[in-house]
Amino acid sequence: MDLHQLRVFQVAAGLGGFTRAGEQLRCPLFLRAGKRVVLTEAGNVLLQYAERIFRDVKNAEMAVREIGTLKRGTVRLGVGPTTLTYRLPHVLGDYVRRFPKIELIVLSGTTEFLMEALRTENLDLAIVMPTPAHTGFSVTPLGNEELVIVLNREHRLASKRTLEPADLGSLRFILYGKHTAMQDLISRYFEELGVAPHISMEVENNEAIKSLVRAGLGASILPRCAVEHEPPNSALRILRVKGKPLMRQLRLLTEGSEVLPLAVQELAASIVTALGPRGKRAAIARNDA
Repeated sequence: MDLHQLRVFQVAAGLGGFTRAGEQLRCPLFLRAGKRVVLTEAGNVLLQYAERIFRDVKNAEMAVREIGTLKRGTVRLGVGPTTLTYRLPHVLGDYVRRFPKIELIVLSGTTEFLMEALRTENLDLAIVMPTPAHTGFSVTPLGNEELVIVLNREHRLASKRTLEPADLGSLRFILYGKHTAMQDLISRYFEELGVAPHISMEVENNEAIKSLVRAGLGASILPRCAVEHEPPNSALRILRVKGKPLMRQLRLLTEGSEVLPLAVQELAASIVTALGPRGKRAAIARNDA
């Protein structure tokens, strides 16, 4: 039985007319009562299901139209804790104000965790660092972000304008956990500088790292956005290695579908505007990297 047959049956039942629905279903649905046609017991059961099906179809059509006009829906965003804390609050706040009927769900974690969540369709889009596992996703570059050396202001190297690679060899570092995209980037940086770092602690939370550096327990390498708004009397000192800037790339990933729901497109466009090249509203285009 298909929807067309159900529609014919529903109309026939409503008008008391006779159709070949019963013959097609191999079950009598109507009985003649003089000039009238009445439903059999099977016909009454089928009519209830038919009315429920068409009611559900109508509701589904209305729901799809509302999603298309941003009146309802859910968007699931994955993002690293640094970007979420320091660069996205105003973007997400503006999105919620513009589309109050859209439920925004935000999941924070490492690049590896977020990519797996996107791959298993638990996220609609994710802001991550580059990894070889980006194949199959739609990728939109979001530009570069600087990482800086952070010292306690009382440290003997804090008075320098810039650091030399050799200076890093004397520091005790509080860094991110191993086998993450961020720590892999920092490790490659040390290799390029020819430095074997002394890592005394592994901590994932930026605010915790900053507190430990303030206490004089070590130095760190953090995204500049995590420390650039420290007060003038802060115990933290921001430094760079002379001639050797450290940058990380951010990318916006979506699953490889050709067309994204409108609510997802709107959030993606807002993110690209805020985090991408200044003054450009880049399009979300398919680019299997």
